[in-house]
Amino acid sequence: MSHTEIDISPRAEELHARAIVINALCSSNSTPKKADAEFGLPEIMNDGGVTAVNLTISVKDDFKTTIATFTHLLNAIDRRADDVRLARTAADIRAAKAAGVPAIVAGFQNSDPFDGNLAYVSLFARLGLRISQLTYQRRNLAADGTGEEADAGLSVFGRSLVQELNKERILIDLSHTGERSSLETIELSSAPVAVTHACLQSFNPVRRNKTDETIKAMAARGGVFGMNAIARLISPNGNAEGATVEQFVDQIDYLADMVGIDHVGLGLDINEGLTPEGFAERRKGFLTEFPELRMGGDFPFEHYYAFGLTSMRNMRAITETLVRRGYSDEDVLKVLGGNFLRLFEEVWGA
Repeated sequence: MSHTEIDISPRAEELHARAIVINALCSSNSTPKKADAEFGLPEIMNDGGVTAVNLTISVKDDFKTTIATFTHLLNAIDRRADDVRLARTAADIRAAKAAGVPAIVAGFQNSDPFDGNLAYVSLFARLGLRISQLTYQRRNLAADGTGEEADAGLSVFGRSLVQELNKERILIDLSHTGERSSLETIELSSAPVAVTHACLQSFNPVRRNKTDETIKAMAARGGVFGMNAIARLISPNGNAEGATVEQFVDQIDYLADMVGIDHVGLGLDINEGLTPEGFAERRKGFLTEFPELRMGGDFPFEHYYAFGLTSMRNMRAITETLVRRGYSDEDVLKVLGGNFLRLFEEVWGA
């Protein structure tokens, strides 16, 4: 058996089948961008036993472009109404699990779609937006991203935006937000916040990862941290050597010891269906626009994600590794999705 394969025990299979499994971040490349685009995410989710996913609608698009993408997604869900649902509440996710149908949570990885207009927060909430980051890597109207060395805090608009997101019961995500802005948001927000997809600076000290200080502050207010499956975030040697599921779970162990198991979840940040050809295009485009996300250099396609975690289809490998590490059934169910479901219920309402 190679290091990319793992045998799944009967106990892990049973736990995974019983769990409400939540992947707190799926790449925007899985979101329909055209009116007639195919929407293959439900099959991937079903194969992986995934109940719900936070699907990125916008990374850096403006209001007009984001409205179009949101419309394409809602229409795609309508066309496949028997196969997939839009989740607006925690109850919708529970109902999807009971029906055996995957649920999509609409999310932004940036506040740029609001175009500096707080009234648009309410509009997107009515469409079904349930999670939003403040910024993606760069400085915008609201805050600094993790790619900004200056690490400035929230702007006046950013502080108003935090309060508006609270009012509209949209979960604030700090995954790509700079440290100072993150700490200020945690203090200001009247609701718990999340880091849906990141790794730990204690294991790999790059700015894109989160410090223990930020994680402790987030957890103290009831937030949840989603572990990321990108190899170059997991390990400082991820570019050259890749990373393993064991290293992924090492960070879950660390989080559980530091802030408690109730604040740990999964946010794989996987670009479903990425091919070597697509990776080559991503290297020339996205990874050139955000060079800091290369984590110091180029890397082969095989080292993009942790070995054996290249898709949501592989999520049972996490369940099996948690079982082998001696986690109780209750704690496995919390990590797989129970903790994020609790957070969703608190922020969105039952």
